[in-house]
Amino acid sequence: MKTFHKILIAGRGEIALRIIRTCRAMGIAAVAVYSDADACAPHVLAADEAVRLGPAAASESYLNIERIIEAARRTRAEAIHPGYGFLSENADFAEACAAAGLVFIGPSPQAIRRMGLKSAGRQVAAAADVPVVPGYDGEDQSDETLLAQMRRIGFPVLIKASAGGGGKGMRVVQSESEVAEAIAGARREAEKAFGNGALLLEKFIAGARHVEVQILGDAHGHLVHLFERDCSVQRRHQKIIEESPSPAVSAELREQLGAAAVRIGRALDYINAGTVEFILAPTGEFYFIEVNTRLQVEHPVTELITGVDLVRLQIEIAEGKPLQFAQAELKSAGHAIEARLYAEDPARDFLPATGTIHEWLPPVSIHCLAGAQAACLPDFDQGLHPASHAGRLPALQRDNQLTPRLPPTGIDGVRIDAGVDRGLEVGIHYDPLLAKVIAHGADRAEAIRRLGYALRSLSIQGLTTNRDFLVRLLAHAEFRQGRAHTGFISEHLHELTGEGDIEISAASAVAAALYLQKRWQTEDALMKDLPPAYRNNPYRNPSVRLLIGMHEVEVSWRHLTGESFEVTAFDRTSQARVLAFAQGRIRLELDGVQRLFHFTEVKDRLLIHSSFGDCTITRLPRHPERQSAAEAGSHNSPMPGQVVKILVEAGQRVAAGDALLILEAMKMEQTMRAAVDGVVESILVSAGQVVGPGEALVNIAAAPENSQR
Repeated sequence: MKTFHKILIAGRGEIALRIIRTCRAMGIAAVAVYSDADACAPHVLAADEAVRLGPAAASESYLNIERIIEAARRTRAEAIHPGYGFLSENADFAEACAAAGLVFIGPSPQAIRRMGLKSAGRQVAAAADVPVVPGYDGEDQSDETLLAQMRRIGFPVLIKASAGGGGKGMRVVQSESEVAEAIAGARREAEKAFGNGALLLEKFIAGARHVEVQILGDAHGHLVHLFERDCSVQRRHQKIIEESPSPAVSAELREQLGAAAVRIGRALDYINAGTVEFILAPTGEFYFIEVNTRLQVEHPVTELITGVDLVRLQIEIAEGKPLQFAQAELKSAGHAIEARLYAEDPARDFLPATGTIHEWLPPVSIHCLAGAQAACLPDFDQGLHPASHAGRLPALQRDNQLTPRLPPTGIDGVRIDAGVDRGLEVGIHYDPLLAKVIAHGADRAEAIRRLGYALRSLSIQGLTTNRDFLVRLLAHAEFRQGRAHTGFISEHLHELTGEGDIEISAASAVAAALYLQKRWQTEDALMKDLPPAYRNNPYRNPSVRLLIGMHEVEVSWRHLTGESFEVTAFDRTSQARVLAFAQGRIRLELDGVQRLFHFTEVKDRLLIHSSFGDCTITRLPRHPERQSAAEAGSHNSPMPGQVVKILVEAGQRVAAGDALLILEAMKMEQTMRAAVDGVVESILVSAGQVVGPGEALVNIAAAPENSQR
């Protein structure tokens, strides 16, 4: 039996903060590690101590075992929590911890190694009498053998990285013509993500659901499951919505899944937290996929329905303590659902996005607890930096008087696990996950309603996120009816990524115009003594030109009386009255409805948040400069990233759709393809080069019709 006084956390972002919170609740000092890119990240500032690992590249920092072990030695930590990602499922790391006299808070190196390759996991499951998906997990990894096995399995086939998860190295192959490119891409991505290019083949089951079971074992022979989570809603084979209980699992099936997960855990002599993942076919059969030998991103869902703190239990098990409850004592209360907030653009095939977070306003939450173990959970209400939220709703000024505002109220049953804050730079080096918003309710409908409201209330400004996409997804009828499967997003992508509501754009444009006018009035000493909307030319209404998305809009307004105006935008005329104004805030009454609009200004951009949602508006110059049109054949980078491989050469003839080069950013690969037929005129980048968004990559010249090249 051990007692930890200091734990080093070998991760970053929201999971590092999550672990720090439990350490603090237990009276354990927390040590963070960081790369140069994370020197001022929230998890670093929140820890009791923090140790620099090295440059931004994960291979030189978060994946460097020697430096992490040395950091633990220097700070005299007794144990290391790996979080998830990076080294969390690395058996060599677990062994290195033991060799250094450190406790690895996770399963044994033997269990990690056995499950480190999905092929070994399939064998363990079969021996435990758990069905596995038909496929191939052999040692012969030649392209010829893989192709032959795909023909035997039958298309469509799912290619997976045998050594890891998280959607990395995963491809769905619909036909034989896609095989060569899919194998090469999956193998390359697997080698970069996990240092192992071995691939696994499985029959792709259309319309299936992804259901997983949380297990927990101690060193005293106790092993339990904590029910299932439904993780079917995915993009790029990576989860974005998780919930429990699954709307597709009956009480009988739940018992079967839990029993199967425990059998696999017993076969592994499993200690600490792990997750057994299954595919649930539309016909009701379930098949084993893999065991994740770590804490999962979606663990808060289980915590909310059971009332236990999984991180606390992980630490106590690592200290040698037995579980304090048996399987029969575990109960599931209500429904919990989690949404992952990513820095990505759903309208552009979920390409990762980078930039500076200029505003981060999560809704203040009140953590709703359920179950007998509720007291174990740490306080998530205000986060770790109350000072960062101070003054986020300042008093509004009206007629030179300060109008006090009521303190923000919490959203009952909502929890925010975030790893970001205002001023943070989101770069290309790490996973684009920013935060998780989790809601609990008495039933599924209530949990979804709370989650949707929390997402609409949340404001993150400065970079593109999937927030609005998540809001649309939660409102979709098929999802609300519990019918979503792993292909749900691809089937409904157009509906979920549709253009923004014109009402949001129009209201935001009106608010922007009046906000700019009020700001000019307060900033210019001469303007202060003039009546609202004063014009020395009474024959023309004041106006401003704005860019919203791809739409250029002119907003004009006519002063009526006092603080009332008639405003025209998008060919709509509204009656607007300014009720209150302060730097960064304006409260308007638009056609009889009051709303508060929050503004963050970044150069010529206005980042706006209101009850409508978020909107980015660019102020256009009165006399724009003449710009030359881009050449039709130029191909620019759609995202910041690194050039992985160039697939063409100068002088080569290409057709529209041909692959030109491969970019990688935030652990994702993107193949750039020719938009036109022609000849590669020049290649402007080289392999390994880091490029910015919009940077020219390849120029293609239209080939003469009679060219024999």
